[in-house]
Amino acid sequence: MKKILIFLAVCVSMTAFAQKTEIPEAPYLPIDERTNLVTYQDVVKQEGTPKVLYDRAMNWVKKYYKNTAEVIKSADPEKCVINMRSSVRIYYKDKDGTMRFKNIVYYNFKLECRDNRYRYTITDFKEKATGSAPIEVWFNTSASGWTPSMYGYLSQIDEEMHKLIDSLEEGMQPAEEFVDEW
Repeated sequence: MKKILIFLAVCVSMTAFAQKTEIPEAPYLPIDERTNLVTYQDVVKQEGTPKVLYDRAMNWVKKYYKNTAEVIKSADPEKCVINMRSSVRIYYKDKDGTMRFKNIVYYNFKLECRDNRYRYTITDFKEKATGSAPIEVWFNTSASGWTPSMYGYLSQIDEEMHKLIDSLEEGMQPAEEFVDEW
């Protein structure tokens, strides 16, 4: 009887180790076909001259970012282009379920204004810890060191980029003119 119990215990433990952990479905992030980098890009129709749209964009940048001197890398009012570098924080869930700070992911952000439209391009995401490794490596489930939490980091980045884009689109709307009717 004792031998049978030991045999069953060994079989059960071998089966548990033999089972592969199921890989969750990868989050959808837009990948540029030319660069193979995560890239959020769109041309948004918005009434206004390039100068008017550029001014709105600068006003939005100054409201959205706390330290614009660090964020704005170049601003060309003649070409109506703003180049920025900013970051987003990512978090991991510890054993008791508490979200804890993991690291910072930097990204490049370009705003270009033309007649009745502007284009944003957000790309070149890199984790601060690795510096040169793009976040696209987190999609590679066969890489050594890959964990399912990497998909969670990608989802967090995607969520933050959608918040940023929504804020930008709202900020690029013309300001309501106040009419003082008294």
